[in-house]
Parts: sequence; structure tokens; C-alpha cells
Amino acid sequence: MMGKFYPLTPEMSQKLRKSKLTKHEMALWLYLIEKDPFGDRYWQLPSTLEITTELEMSKASYFRARARLQELELFDFQEQRVDCRNLTGVSKMRLESQNLDSESQKCDSQSQKRDSKSQKRDSKSQKREKRTSKPASDKDSSTPQTIQTYSDFIQTLSEEERANFLNFCQEKTKNLSQQVNDIEAWLAHKNKAGKNRWEVYYEKYLASKQAQAKKAATKNPLDEFRRELEERQQRAQRAWEESQRQNRAKNTGGAT
Repeated sequence: MMGKFYPLTPEMSQKLRKSKLTKHEMALWLYLIEKDPFGDRYWQLPSTLEITTELEMSKASYFRARARLQELELFDFQEQRVDCRNLTGVSKMRLESQNLDSESQKCDSQSQKRDSKSQKRDSKSQKREKRTSKPASDKDSSTPQTIQTYSDFIQTLSEEERANFLNFCQEKTKNLSQQVNDIEAWLAHKNKAGKNRWEVYYEKYLASKQAQAKKAATKNPLDEFRRELEERQQRAQRAWEESQRQNRAKNTGGAT
């Protein structure tokens, strides 16, 4: 059996070099590329324990590496199902290699429509069965294993990241109608929509970091050059003025 081929475009190679990934970030990127080289779908990640064990890294390092790949738009992670997708895959190359004719594609499309209708009917049937027969505990047991509590989540952050996140939350809650005295206790509870506050605000925190990174990356090199030139001119002006002052002092001393 032939080995798998993972195409790496020159643009992707250049982006990786410029990103200067850490050892853990590169290890996680390689692991995900092996699982999903083409990026034509979302797929469910293995458990956090399985990934960190295989890559020999801590949970904190894993979540920081994952946030970095999200920030660089290398992978997109769907938090609710812990699914991810390779945003830099080349699914077109795989589709072209299959050499599917137009009639086969039409048949596949029709088959998918029938399957979709069948899945919808099955889904409705399952929902009715759950409402009538299954207790809430059964529903909870079928959900993916993810971080459920604030205390579990906060332990995955480094001390610096934790401080930055809490400062971000303090700033965001300053203008609330009701003052938040204990920010961590407040984050540990759910909001009116039934979502964990810490999940909602951590998503906002990551989005803010990504926006700051993009803003820093878009600085105009010409403006930097102009500022440096102005500073050099100011230093030269001060040096000239100091030289003139010393010359006048010497001339005055010679006259006396």
C-alpha cells in the first residue's frame, strides 16, 4: 500500500517560517496535519488526555498551542464538539485525483439528499424517543468529554495567561449594571442563556488577542522608517547645538 502524501504549498511553508511556532505548537500542528491533511471537513478530536499523552505535553501547553494555531488561522476548533478542521488543506487536489465524471457526481448528490432526508427522519424519531423514555442523565452521558467547570478550565492556563484573562474580564464587566466584586465566582456561574460565563468570555479574550496580533502585523514599515529618520535628525540637531555651545565657550574663554 502506498504511503500517504501530504502536499505542502510554498505559501504554507513561508507562513510556518514566519509564525515561528514553538516546539509544542509545531508538534500539535504536525499531529493534526497527519489526521486531516486536506481540510475538507470538520472532524472530532480525540480526548485531551489522549493527545497530551501522545505528544508528551501538559494540558496547559496543549491548550496554549491550540489557541496559537487558531490565532494563526492554521486550524479552526469548534469548542462545543471539540471538532477541528485544517484551514490550509488542499481538498481540490484530492477531488481532482479521484477523476469523477459528471454522472457519478450527480448520483452521489442524489444519494446524499436521500441520506439527508433519512437522517432527518431518524433524528426526529430519536428526539421523540428521548423526550418520552430517556432521563436527562442518559443525555448527559452521551456528550463528548470536555471541560465542564471553571476550576478545571482555569487550571489549564499558565499564571500569566490566567492573570491576563482575569484582567480582560475585569475590564469587560466594568460597565455592567450590577458591580462584579468576585470576578472568578461570577465566571464560574452560567449566564441568562444557560452558557458558562467563562467559556463565553474566554472566546472573547482569544478573539481580542487575535485582533491585537493582526493589528500589530499591519504596521506600516514606511511609518517606522520615518519615525527612525526623525529621531536621527533630532539627535543630529542636538549634537550640532552642543558643538556650537562648546565652541562659543572656548572663544569666550580665549578672549578673557
